[in-house]
Amino acid sequence: MLEVDFHSHSLFSGCGLHTIIEMLTYAKSIGLKALAITDHGTAQNGHISSPFFDRLVDPVDGIRLLKGQECNVVNDQGGIDFPVRFLKFTDIVLLGLHPNLDDLPRKADYTDMLIKALRQNPYIDIITHLNDTTYPVDFGRVIAAAKELGMAVEFNNSKTLYAKVPSEATPRLIDVCKQAGCRAAINSDAHALREIGLDGAIRPLLDAARFPPELIVNDNASRALEFVEERRAIKRAFLKNLKK
Repeated sequence: MLEVDFHSHSLFSGCGLHTIIEMLTYAKSIGLKALAITDHGTAQNGHISSPFFDRLVDPVDGIRLLKGQECNVVNDQGGIDFPVRFLKFTDIVLLGLHPNLDDLPRKADYTDMLIKALRQNPYIDIITHLNDTTYPVDFGRVIAAAKELGMAVEFNNSKTLYAKVPSEATPRLIDVCKQAGCRAAINSDAHALREIGLDGAIRPLLDAARFPPELIVNDNASRALEFVEERRAIKRAFLKNLKK
């Protein structure tokens, strides 16, 4: 069980089943110290709530709410659907490749598209479910860019638990991360309460690969919150540069 889960979806995502308060209350009951609510961006039919970002402050006693979003790459020019006006309130920004890409007028190279998005939006913290072969990428190139930019790569528990990715894809992703010395995050990608904080599908694969625990940014609560603070400095710098 995770102490800090960086990836979960509420009703605001459309695909989530519960309210933010329900999710935080359940997460507290099973021992989590913090939970990131990272609903989908608008390109994936998510609802962006201004009060969530600029008003909601730890509504459940005893557990920290981390405010975030799972953003979508929206074009091959590096565009994503994160509302930068909320960045100053944001703790964690995820980015992944999602079905909205199917609506693009032409198929792009997903590796180039993703790397361009990472470089143009350096406040992204974690790259989600790279092992989803629906949108295949060159693990080596993307992970090299993530390491250079100080970002983490996600090991997604739900994708593995529900066999939504080829069985060989996750071990290969883990191995490339290990060889590159790139940081990673174990995330539940929860859409239902009982998925929050789960890491049981990923841990055996990490053990088998002898993945260095020091590379896991949320291996414990202290390390997870240090990662949030480290990345917050990147967000502040990005906003400062926007004002110039």
